[in-house]
Amino acid sequence: MSEPTGLAARRLAELARCASSGGRAELGATSLEGTRLVERALRAGVELIAVVCGERYADSGDPRVRALLAALEGVERHVVADAALARLTGGRSYGDVLALVRLPTEVPLAERLASPRDGFRPTLLVAVDVDDPGNVGALVRTALASGCLAFVAAGLTDPWHPKAVRTSMGSLFRLPLLRRDSAAALFEELRAEGVRTAGAVARGGARLDEWPPNSAPVALLVGGEAHGLDGDVQAQLDHAVTIPMPDGVDSLSVNAAAAVALYELGVRRP
Repeated sequence: MSEPTGLAARRLAELARCASSGGRAELGATSLEGTRLVERALRAGVELIAVVCGERYADSGDPRVRALLAALEGVERHVVADAALARLTGGRSYGDVLALVRLPTEVPLAERLASPRDGFRPTLLVAVDVDDPGNVGALVRTALASGCLAFVAAGLTDPWHPKAVRTSMGSLFRLPLLRRDSAAALFEELRAEGVRTAGAVARGGARLDEWPPNSAPVALLVGGEAHGLDGDVQAQLDHAVTIPMPDGVDSLSVNAAAAVALYELGVRRP
């Protein structure tokens, strides 16, 4: 098969542009890679703009692939040379299918807080300047599994980076995502909605089991692994919390710390 032309070439170029935050913002879209992510996007009702797959994938006899291609009936679809697709996937083996998907419309914070999950304290996970997209995707997955009402990406945190999307394993299709330019603006919004704030710090914070056991909404803030939450953010917290660890251990990974803290905050109710 020759090199893609026309609309197929345009879609490949758009998928490539999704690798940058500027490209995603301009397109209002991001890319999904692999069979599992496209399946989960379909189940979640995500708007698929276009799908591109390789020749071998399109001709595959795998029942799962055949079922997915059948489910994509009616979606703009292009079959391109395997080599053209490989230039975008970088040799990853999630399945030679890519989808360009529309970024969802944000749900207002107040609306999320008005819809608590049964059995869970109303909780938000806020990632402040977490610049590693793999960590961001893992945090989204943890937030969903912990019963959070939403994941808030503040500052440099970008949940729609393709690596974050892959690492989330599709969790970001099932959990509302909110973007804020900075933590400073977010604090005002949280206070206005009656949400208390707890920040995970490596040392010097209160023990998690000292957090008041009530059902008031709480936002857990975590920072990047290199520097954590900066001093200005810590100064605005209602509580700083620390997970006890043995001597000589600096910290948990940000995702592990978030999982431990969310479990403690989410299950300790009156």
